[in-house]
Amino acid sequence: MKKLLVVYEKAINDTNRDKYIESIQKEIPTADVVDVNNYCGTQDYDALLALEPLSQNWEGIMKWTLSSKNFLDIEGAYTNKLTLTAEAIIRTIREKVGFLLDNKTILIVNQSNVLGKPLAKRLIELGANVISINSKYQRLENILSLTDVDIIVSATGNPEFKIEKFLTRNIPVKIDLSNDLEDDNKITRITTVKVLKWRLDEWLR
Repeated sequence: MKKLLVVYEKAINDTNRDKYIESIQKEIPTADVVDVNNYCGTQDYDALLALEPLSQNWEGIMKWTLSSKNFLDIEGAYTNKLTLTAEAIIRTIREKVGFLLDNKTILIVNQSNVLGKPLAKRLIELGANVISINSKYQRLENILSLTDVDIIVSATGNPEFKIEKFLTRNIPVKIDLSNDLEDDNKITRITTVKVLKWRLDEWLR
């Protein structure tokens, strides 16, 4: 397996990120996980995974590093590839509804460069109808009441954002990565680490 460096900013608290790190350490024990303040460069590594959230300064450094050395960008966010998270979500969706996504209507509540934007782009390429919003959108209830949504993917990272159960009860597939949905019938975990392992084994070969 190729040598992976995972960097994160310890000073910023983020429960979901910490759980992701735990999964990486369990599934990929050869990975080096370091606080960005102990970051010493990428010369000994084949791949770099920079985990958000990062402060503006460190985000700029990681963006510059991965843009100038795009062969290290295992995530894909900085080199306009399909990101790990987006690929894992697509795999999860296909497990539930089948390989073909033509004419499926998918609502994505996230517009980040790591999840929302690359996911929307790829789903459109696969023939899906995509609605992309963020947690500040004021008329979400109208969308969910007036549109036949087949799949919802919500990952706002905003603890104040909630979607009431009556709005999602008729949506067949619900993926909730931020505890946004007040609906118990939902998927809360995706296989991001499996995709990461696959890329380390195959994509970087």
